[in-house]
Amino acid sequence: MAEDTRLILTFQTAEEKITTFTFNYAKPSATQAQVKNLMDTMIANKSIFETEPTAKISAKTITTSETVYDLSA
Repeated sequence: MAEDTRLILTFQTAEEKITTFTFNYAKPSATQAQVKNLMDTMIANKSIFETEPTAKISAKTITTSETVYDLSA
């Protein structure tokens, strides 16, 4: 069985639109403080992004799992 965790960060932009950043293979053990710090850092360095994040809206992780069944029997 394999598991995968994605971190999804949603921001408001300078144009008052919504933009989302998705990070595949995120650490499932990331703390709320670490995620908040990441979002604050992204806003502080917004000029490096094509769509500049200006305000935090939400953050979540999504964990998916995969089970492979042996069908040869």
